[in-house]
Amino acid sequence: MPLASTLALASALALAPGRGEAASADSGQRTLERCSTDGHDLFVGYGPRTAPTLLRLYVDPSTGNQLQSWLEARRIAGERKDSLRIELVVTRGGLAEDDAADPVRLWFMAVAALGEAEDGLRMLEGRDWQRVAVQLRSAEGRAALAQTLDLDPEHIEARRTGAAGACLLRRLDHESQHMAALTMGQPNMIVGIVDAEGNESIQPVDAQLSDLRGQLERARKTSPSADEAMISVPYGPTLGGQASRLDRTFPSTGVLVGGRALAHRLVIFIEDEDSGKLPSWLGPAMRYRAQNPGELSVQVIAAGVGTRAIRLRRRLCAARTLGLEVEFLMHLAERPAVRRLHQQDLDEVIQPVADSDACSDSEVLDPGPSAGTDTRRGTDFGHPRGAWLDGRPVNRGELEGLEWQLSSSAQPSLVDWLSQPDTLMTPFEF
Repeated sequence: MPLASTLALASALALAPGRGEAASADSGQRTLERCSTDGHDLFVGYGPRTAPTLLRLYVDPSTGNQLQSWLEARRIAGERKDSLRIELVVTRGGLAEDDAADPVRLWFMAVAALGEAEDGLRMLEGRDWQRVAVQLRSAEGRAALAQTLDLDPEHIEARRTGAAGACLLRRLDHESQHMAALTMGQPNMIVGIVDAEGNESIQPVDAQLSDLRGQLERARKTSPSADEAMISVPYGPTLGGQASRLDRTFPSTGVLVGGRALAHRLVIFIEDEDSGKLPSWLGPAMRYRAQNPGELSVQVIAAGVGTRAIRLRRRLCAARTLGLEVEFLMHLAERPAVRRLHQQDLDEVIQPVADSDACSDSEVLDPGPSAGTDTRRGTDFGHPRGAWLDGRPVNRGELEGLEWQLSSSAQPSLVDWLSQPDTLMTPFEF
């Protein structure tokens, strides 16, 4: 046999999986099929099964911000009605063999199998997984965890152990190995967009799924089955006409200084009071207001459904209730180091009201009397992110030159901006 042929054959034999490995993979797949047949496999989904696009949301319940991602994905599916469905996929976060937190992951999977996936993520949010793992080692600890979800601890244990628990572990292994192959074994946050033919496109995301709407559009446009007649724009449910434009204020939401009659409006949608972006947006605006009274209204709205967004929403409500709108926005406009000097005094006034029944975790984005009868508009669906000046998105550099911005020629509104085809491919500034 020629030398080249010998080397090629040797390479093929070396790289090919052994018969034992192939048989093991085949057996594992058959085992998952058996788990599904026996009703022991895990599936958590949202949306109609007939939807042409599937969004696979890969989560690791032992890490933070998973609830925020799930709720945001569900919100986006709600915007797209019958065209998108979601599957919650539990993994080890990109690592195939990192099983230290597996007791917590398997406990969550058992809870999810009992129909409490969202409450399970909410309970784990902000908790240290090591402490939860310690609780799982004792009957008292397991009972305490179950009690927080109003579940019978015996039902969770029946789903977490025995044949049912073995099936959950097989599913976790399978999905973790799949994700590790996609991320080259690196910890990462990703989603999978699966088209009608079953082709999965992997997209990196942040906890807020900031660019997911654009990623879904791009994936649909590049799909062979894309229907050009179905093109939609980001935040579609909130853009029905004049009442949806962001060149107006929302007096029953967040904190507003200035009124509707002022010539210019800055609306800031932010998820975290401690975000470093907030002072760079809000500082120039508040300075401009002090130097040019009667020209610019400023509004800050808490956007999102995470724990930090809820905290900010309640604190904004408290400032509005107490009549401290200007003082609170001046506080938020300061750099974090300056804020800390007055944080305790402010919290003594603001926090009791924020924690009371006077404020709530959710707050409607009031579209005004001319918005029509679209019930989705009075909800939290479709909140943009970032700063919007007279209806158009602006960045920090533009706000530093606010006086020049407002004295220059009129700029197109959000509706005009979105109507340009090229902007469908342009991500929002977050």
